[in-house]
Amino acid sequence: MRRREFLAGVASIAMSAFPWRDARARSIAGPPIARTVDVVDRRFGRALPDPYRWMENANDPDWQRFMRGQASYARAQLDAMPHRRPLGRRVAKLSGDLPVLDKVQRAGGKTFVEYRAAGANSFNLYVIDRPDGTRRLLYEPEQENDGSGMHRSLDYWAVSPDGEYVAFGSSQAGSEDSVLRVVHARDGSVLPDVLDRAQYARVAWLPDSSGFFVSRLRSDAARGEAHYYDNSVVWLHQLRRNSREDLRIVAGGDVVDGYTIPASDFPAVITEPGSKWALLQASGAVRRYNPVFVAPLNDLRSGSARWRCVLSLADQVTNIALRGDHLYYVSERGAANGCVLKKDLTAADSAEAQLIAPQSELPIEPTAHGTLMVAARDGVYFVRTNGGPQVIQCVDNHDNVSSLPMPFAAGVHDLFANTQEDGLDAAMAGWMQPLAIWRYTPGRGSFAAADPSPQREFDLGEYESFQIMATARDGTRIPVSIIARRGLKRDGSAPCLARCYSAYGISATPSFNPRLIALLEQGGIFAQVHARGGGEFGSRWWQAGQKETKPNTWRDFIDGCRALFGAGLTTPQRLTIMGGSAGGIAVGRALTERPGMFAGAILNVSFTNPTRMEVEPTGAANYVEFGDPNIESEFKALYAMDTYQHVRDGVRYPAVLIMHGVTDARVSPWHSAKLAARLQNASASQRPVLLRVTFDAGHGAGSTRAQTDEQWADMIAFTLWRARTRLPAV
Repeated sequence: MRRREFLAGVASIAMSAFPWRDARARSIAGPPIARTVDVVDRRFGRALPDPYRWMENANDPDWQRFMRGQASYARAQLDAMPHRRPLGRRVAKLSGDLPVLDKVQRAGGKTFVEYRAAGANSFNLYVIDRPDGTRRLLYEPEQENDGSGMHRSLDYWAVSPDGEYVAFGSSQAGSEDSVLRVVHARDGSVLPDVLDRAQYARVAWLPDSSGFFVSRLRSDAARGEAHYYDNSVVWLHQLRRNSREDLRIVAGGDVVDGYTIPASDFPAVITEPGSKWALLQASGAVRRYNPVFVAPLNDLRSGSARWRCVLSLADQVTNIALRGDHLYYVSERGAANGCVLKKDLTAADSAEAQLIAPQSELPIEPTAHGTLMVAARDGVYFVRTNGGPQVIQCVDNHDNVSSLPMPFAAGVHDLFANTQEDGLDAAMAGWMQPLAIWRYTPGRGSFAAADPSPQREFDLGEYESFQIMATARDGTRIPVSIIARRGLKRDGSAPCLARCYSAYGISATPSFNPRLIALLEQGGIFAQVHARGGGEFGSRWWQAGQKETKPNTWRDFIDGCRALFGAGLTTPQRLTIMGGSAGGIAVGRALTERPGMFAGAILNVSFTNPTRMEVEPTGAANYVEFGDPNIESEFKALYAMDTYQHVRDGVRYPAVLIMHGVTDARVSPWHSAKLAARLQNASASQRPVLLRVTFDAGHGAGSTRAQTDEQWADMIAFTLWRARTRLPAV
């Protein structure tokens, strides 16, 4: 794109505050004006004005009034956007037409699946009793009704080795405040065991299925407090016994083999059928590298365990898998792209680990949201990444490494296996390939879609995915993945929704969202910018967008958007940017650094005020990724990435849609509330800043399909509105 055309596009944004202003929109009163307080923090010589500090107190009498008033205003504005209602119906049909098989576990000759049928609102837990059998319902969250009107969600589940029991956690209104219970697979009866405070429980069954290890929050943990997650405890729970009889194993703050587990860590015990060992992983939540300890499993059961460290923080371990007497692991120590090693747990501590798979050009993907290294009877499986698409590799019983034939250019979202069976199940998707479970059997040597495979009612043949390369201002090449209609005219006329996450070393691998078809059908495009801070090219890519180097993330995002303009795919007046959670850093700072470059911005459950992370329940756990506010150099990094602190009075900001669920346990809602209030007060453009609030949802993991549909319908309507797209009559 020529410079003149680019500047003309920017100018057209400035001249058009509201491309639509129908009677409904004009009749809507403005959002509630937040009160301000005279608060200025001073740290390392910098003044940090914080006029909306009071919002950090959810018990403040003005909090509920502000949030409900903002929610009503945002809802009215969104509903008044052209064709919002038909878009809502179309999005609901697209997602409802697609059944989703999300997770699978095999044990005791049975197959257990987490499945959402076509048209269903939530995922249910089923068992298939024999290979040719049908699904039998074990747990349906929607059948639980306590009279509050709040939905329940299935958070996690783990099957006992004999296939007789399933421990599962569920929570209300997307809060992730899980209560753990146990269901009998034989008849669906629920055992009397009830364990509260079971967020992120990481259940590990005993080999004889008589009980399990479980992580729980401490008994006096108060939701919302800064140290809510500190000192979580691992317990050994025996089936059908009162939890007061559980055996304490270890907790955050304990000293284990000379190592003090940080209070903010989430320790977890790991077991595997066929192994006499138990592992202890002192997990730092979002920390990439975690130490590992080992003890005989029988010693844990008797309460006499003496843990010994087998892998320290210095080993830079990202993935582990236990198999008999051997611990397989991925280390980035001296190998930025990771290598696979094997350690004999019966050998002396001084014994060297065996190198199995050396470092290669393709980095090994670390375990983050999904499990990406698993042990099976025939070997150990792990995942390598190639700038987005991924390949699964296997270390067989003779320590030979081979690549599995991938069925398509896939993103691998989860691996499932156990040491009592050969092969594995992989949850995979492509940009235009719906998520499905694919079964790999060594004898066959190929993947086959597990039953039930998605039977979609819509045609994807007219759409395509492709990639362009952007050049960052320092010369780094940044991939940008595109989804669009085939034969799209590259004349800049397409509405575009561009997303960036790029944090924690998590790769933005191919994934499928049927709701985006509603955007593509209107001639729109979707773009994913693979900025530094993600894991697409290994640990160096991650470290180039972390702490002091975090500005690379939002500047790569900006430069990726410029590449969209240069390729003729869209123009500034048709581009809306979006990000969620830690991706809010990329979007928020792109918005505040280049406000004239975008028609709109969407921030969902976003982390936008990191200089205040020390009062955030997840704050201490995130120091390792973003910075410790008590260290001067890292505080400066936090300030640089703080969107709230970079909003300036009198700037003509684009339209902004900020979204948050009130029960969010990962990013406190005050991040979004403070930013919305600040932008509404500061912007000189007269373009709306909308704070969309959902009172029975959280960070997103526990949202129903209907809630997610409504959110995407709003985002697509907002994107098309900002691009001044005229939809055909519906």
